[in-house]
Amino acid sequence: GVNINSHLNKMLSQTLYIIGNGFDQYHGAQSSYWAFRQYLLRCAPEVAMSFDLYWGPRTLWNSFERPQDIEQCLLYNPKNYHNNNWTVDHLWADFERYLAELNREKVMTLADWYLPKIDEDDDRFSYAEYFLPIDRIREQIYFTTFEMRYRFHKWINTLHYEHGFRKKMLPLDHKALYLNFNYTLFLESEYHIPREQICYIHGSRRDKYGSLVLGHSEDPELAYEKWIHKNQNQRRFRPNLKDKKGRWYANDRLTYLSYFLEDETKGNWRLPIRFYAQEAVQEAIEGYYENSMKRTHSIIENHQSFFNSLKDVKKIVILGHSLSEVDMPYFDKIADSIMKDRVEWEISYHTQEDINRIHHFCKRYGISAQPTLL
Repeated sequence: GVNINSHLNKMLSQTLYIIGNGFDQYHGAQSSYWAFRQYLLRCAPEVAMSFDLYWGPRTLWNSFERPQDIEQCLLYNPKNYHNNNWTVDHLWADFERYLAELNREKVMTLADWYLPKIDEDDDRFSYAEYFLPIDRIREQIYFTTFEMRYRFHKWINTLHYEHGFRKKMLPLDHKALYLNFNYTLFLESEYHIPREQICYIHGSRRDKYGSLVLGHSEDPELAYEKWIHKNQNQRRFRPNLKDKKGRWYANDRLTYLSYFLEDETKGNWRLPIRFYAQEAVQEAIEGYYENSMKRTHSIIENHQSFFNSLKDVKKIVILGHSLSEVDMPYFDKIADSIMKDRVEWEISYHTQEDINRIHHFCKRYGISAQPTLL
């Protein structure tokens, strides 16, 4: 965290700036998650594709008839990889929220497609064929998570303000404190704000590779319960299904067997290897949820001294921050750290949607704010 001693505090003004991604975009930096996707499609297309495929909607999935088609798509042929509008409008527009939406059903279905259709006691059975799909799935999840972090950092290092941005520079208070949600160093390099007045809450580009905080805010256990609750009554997860000729049969879908079957000894596993495979795949999926969570609680603890230094703040200016749910724990902490009735708020907006969010935000914290156009 930033350690602000009393000597520095005496020199500072009583203003806190909270800086979000819209601040860099205002200066012409191509720093949206959508721009990150474009970067990935150039430098590591398979990461972007995996994300679209495993984290995107089921409808994207339905356009594939066979596993080979998905393979083809993941190999990335720009000609046959269509820009799915849903992916653009939702998945990458609200990227961090969707990190909590790894699609369990898709992952299980794909694993099942890849599993050998014969059992261990068959002469043609090979363990390599059994482990390959499981490793492949694990690798895809791991790859999308860790490779994504690494690529994200590399991308941050390519960001720059557009030519002529100096004409648009904002009159910032050089003696204020800054809570910066961005990973860029423009506050230091272009605005010459002293480093010790800035708290880079999610890390900055000068940190070591892979250490930037990127993640969802869902508690893995609650998210799991929520998913089970939402899906348990779906027809495709019922104990018995009808085939095309109208005959009933015991549900043999791997997602059902893995997540909704009451007694695993009574499952229609068809082959014992499917039982072992689903265990391994389920472990990889739930491990992902654990590893990709943004641990706001411990981040706040690490920056405790910064939050302690806010008690004398009289003015808070929020610039280019989307006030999304994922970051609310930080605002809760700020609200606890200040003398709320003495603080004047200014919050920037860019669209009508932002104004609605500002109203919602003010209501949540019982404050009134001056919206300013950025």
